[in-house]
Amino acid sequence: MRAERNLWMMEKRNMAAGPIGRWVDKACEQELPVLSATLGQIDKALDSEEYSTFALARVILQDPPLTAKVLRVANSVHYNPNGHPISMVSRAVLVLGFESVRSICTSIAVTDALLRGPSRQRLLDEIARALFAAVIARRLAQRRHDPAPEEVFVATMLRRLGHMVFWSLDTPEADELDEALRDPAVVPESAESRIVGFSLARLSDPISERWGLPTRLSGKGAGSGGRVRMLETAWEVADEAARGWSAPGMQSSLKEMAWHLSTTEGEAKEILIQLADETARFAGALGSEEVAARIPFRETHIHVPDLESDVSALGEIDTAAENRVLAEISGNLLSGLDVNSVLEMVLEGIHRGVGMDRTALAFLDPRTGEVRCRHALGVHRRILLEEFHFAATDPSRHVLVEAMEYCRSVLVEPGRRDTMDMLDHPVYALFEGKPFLAQPVSLRGKAVGLFIADRHESGRPMERETWDRFRLLVRQADVAMALAASGRSG
Repeated sequence: MRAERNLWMMEKRNMAAGPIGRWVDKACEQELPVLSATLGQIDKALDSEEYSTFALARVILQDPPLTAKVLRVANSVHYNPNGHPISMVSRAVLVLGFESVRSICTSIAVTDALLRGPSRQRLLDEIARALFAAVIARRLAQRRHDPAPEEVFVATMLRRLGHMVFWSLDTPEADELDEALRDPAVVPESAESRIVGFSLARLSDPISERWGLPTRLSGKGAGSGGRVRMLETAWEVADEAARGWSAPGMQSSLKEMAWHLSTTEGEAKEILIQLADETARFAGALGSEEVAARIPFRETHIHVPDLESDVSALGEIDTAAENRVLAEISGNLLSGLDVNSVLEMVLEGIHRGVGMDRTALAFLDPRTGEVRCRHALGVHRRILLEEFHFAATDPSRHVLVEAMEYCRSVLVEPGRRDTMDMLDHPVYALFEGKPFLAQPVSLRGKAVGLFIADRHESGRPMERETWDRFRLLVRQADVAMALAASGRSG
């Protein structure tokens, strides 16, 4: 066993030092920064003690374009077949689960990184085939009662990551290989070895390892053998599908798929057509109409909406988003959602619906009497997490102390003369002389926490209408607290 491991480690070092290692470095120079920031933070959030809905949602919400895409994908038929609208990232995590949202982020990050390079036809074909295979594998895993179908989905999608990365790079070797493969008599692996120096399949594992992507299947469910067979079947079907129903191996691939689904070949064919449409919509939700158009057997045309249309994801006021958020929070209050989840939804609702640069939630510690920030979203949120705190019974009687004591909402405007003597505390320096909103969340008339929000980075004005929307959303938190206390929630 030790000898095998030593051999594996030696081969790994050789790969890192040889031509494969140089290609991995080349790929990382162009694409790793795009992937590592988001995927690294997601892994860190999920591996930390803060393993919660908000930990994952917060990472996503730091990136407005990613937020828009995650919500778009979460509302696609692939993840939301019932069509119940999901307007909040925190709600998407609750409804779909950690692993589903994680796989959505992986799909978005990988396709975004790859499509930043030259739009080669082979790259688009590879991504389309990978997504189709992944959707098929996920359905097979669900039908076989696999405990982690999203793991099967991601591993299937990344199986030919080496090929996808290679075709995304602007290199002479890619041009030469592309030309060579236009001859149908050419064996791809032989051409790859001759032109690149190795089979492109050997790029997948080292790139995945460098990027921190999960490409290997664990032994869950029916054992690793059964899961690998599902993955291979999905790829065979997707590969043959690209050649059409009359492709030589299509019949045997359908037969294998029917076996996994415990159905007839005719029904398997109908399911495959349905999955093709699902994949095309999924590709569209990821943001690529070109990839969607390459899914075989699809029956619908996919239009990819512009991300700029999602105003709330870009930090601006979005009344429609706010109304959706209010409706979603209200619906979940009635369904008995736990109070912490509602507080997180309110925080996200303020940040996206009201359009804030920073939004935070502080809690009152009854033992120390100190109000300290626990959750924050937006630009420079770390400053609030590390430095926003004050004593709720501070004898200096500044604005936030009175807001907590009387449970009232305030628009703090440091430039106003009548408030100057009420801002004598280090906590106000965190807002750099710019206005901010604050409102306690209360239970039976007693403040237990404090929502704060500002636009200090963008400098956008804080109008009365903004304050009204802020107050309306925070009231939802009060309702959640009351329901939890009465035993109707949680």
